[in-house]
Amino acid sequence: MRNTIAISLKNRFRNILLFLLFSGALLLITDSRAENAELPQADNNRATQKATTWPPSPRHKPSRNDLQSEEQSSHEEVVFIKLNTIINNINVLKKELEDKTILLNKAKTEKEKTTILNEIDEINQLIKEQENAFEVIQTGGLDLAKVEDSQDKSFDWQKNLLEILQPIMNELHQYTEDKRKVVQLQNKIAFYQSQIKDSNKALEKMARIDKAGLEQAALDRFEKVRKKWKNLLEDSKHKLGVVKMRLDGMIAAESEKEVSIGDHIQQFALGRGATILMAVLAAVVVFFSMSLVWSAIMWLSTRNQNGKLSYFQRITHLVYRTMMVLFSIATIFFVLNQRNDQVLVGVAVLLLIVVIWALKNSVPRYMNELQTILNAGPVREGERVLYNGVPMKIDRLNFFSRLTNPAMPELKVRLPLSELNSYVSRPYKDDEPWFPCKEGDFVLLSNGWCLKVKCITPEHVLLTLGNGAMPQIYTIEDFMEAGPKNLSEGFIVVSVIGIDYKYQQRCTTDIPGIFREGIRKGLLQEGYGHALKDLLVYFNQANSSSLDYKIIAVLDGNAAANYNDIVRDLQRFAVDVCNQQQWNIPFNQMVVHQAEN
Repeated sequence: MRNTIAISLKNRFRNILLFLLFSGALLLITDSRAENAELPQADNNRATQKATTWPPSPRHKPSRNDLQSEEQSSHEEVVFIKLNTIINNINVLKKELEDKTILLNKAKTEKEKTTILNEIDEINQLIKEQENAFEVIQTGGLDLAKVEDSQDKSFDWQKNLLEILQPIMNELHQYTEDKRKVVQLQNKIAFYQSQIKDSNKALEKMARIDKAGLEQAALDRFEKVRKKWKNLLEDSKHKLGVVKMRLDGMIAAESEKEVSIGDHIQQFALGRGATILMAVLAAVVVFFSMSLVWSAIMWLSTRNQNGKLSYFQRITHLVYRTMMVLFSIATIFFVLNQRNDQVLVGVAVLLLIVVIWALKNSVPRYMNELQTILNAGPVREGERVLYNGVPMKIDRLNFFSRLTNPAMPELKVRLPLSELNSYVSRPYKDDEPWFPCKEGDFVLLSNGWCLKVKCITPEHVLLTLGNGAMPQIYTIEDFMEAGPKNLSEGFIVVSVIGIDYKYQQRCTTDIPGIFREGIRKGLLQEGYGHALKDLLVYFNQANSSSLDYKIIAVLDGNAAANYNDIVRDLQRFAVDVCNQQQWNIPFNQMVVHQAEN
């Protein structure tokens, strides 16, 4: 009873709204027809007047104010009709409310009272809606109730989130609607086929029963049951045919509406694909435009500070970077809203929530990185840090920091803050060495090899012979353990030669000078002779079988490539001096003592 009355009230309210819409449309059609009918009549009157009157009288052209007044009067008439209709509806609802109140007083059971009270509440709600509609029309579209309701409502983020996601769900619902209908029809077909099969079995069993032995009452009941199953069989066959027709129609309609993959791609490219592209491009343009502006500001503010940032400038930089990200995200939502694609807006909101939720566990790490960005962490800008065994200078702290080596300007490393935070930097002095060598230098390793540095990276060092042959790759750790000596910065070569003891009277007087002059003359005649800076020869020791002299040659780094040649030449020129002076070069003697028997 209650549901029937509620449905009747809703239908009545719907009919009232349809009546209002129909009345407005009818008035518009009537006005347009009246205007169209007046135009030919006016033309005929003008033609008649033109034919009978000479000279012609001037036409009277309606002014703009006249047209506006006519439109305003027509609009006011429509408003009057709507207001009167709403009042009539309110009176009808109030009359029904009085009737329901009388019925409530006459109700005897609690169930009847509850039903009538619910119907009274629905009638009161309809009266309130009619009164609000009257007020909206009277105020020209301003609804004060909306403002009052919005002030009383509390923020419910779950409800708002569901409202945002509703377009996505509607889109998915529409996308799968045809498929779901097909599945439902297929299930119905299977159900009706099973019902037909069961009905046939039941009727077959009934046909095998001998009705002759049944009494009249039992026979009547038997026929009634058989008729019921027969009707069920016919009804199932009928419904099965209808469902099959609907399924065939849907399949045929789907086949007609089938679109090729190319058409789908084209529709996506012209629709949501274009929207996504516009949103991404707009966000990229905003981000890089703000980045360029900030780069210009930083260049102007730090050009007199050698590129170093103060603590306040670092905070400002961090805040501005955050604003860049927020404005870029806001640009995406602005473009999607302008394109009026609420589905993509919902998807963007979901992605944003997922990203925020995924990053919430990384807050401690980001706090450490934030501390580093502000130059207050374990590594600081302008200090020295040991990276893979190579001393590096922290040239710039940023989300991707830059490390350089002053000894090798071409050696640069870009590290994220997450990795840089695992190091500890320290201040350095101006005279601290940054690396034993640089590319192109010659180094002397602990094994006695003199090799050329071909390439240096943060991971390894490539060494070759002077002509580039026989390349050898050392890791940074192995290279440092080999104790490289940089010959390209200048070096010395030490050699030893001994003469016989019979020259003992002269060994500390004139013999060292003779050695020095002879060896120096020979070195200057070689291709690297211009690099000789000094040559020292002095008596070293009285050895077991010889008087030993130490020869020390000091050379410039330009002769580093000839290191091995210089080592050999010192011995060669020393022997040449001995030959010229006819000095004997002794050899080690071994004395064998025979044991007594």
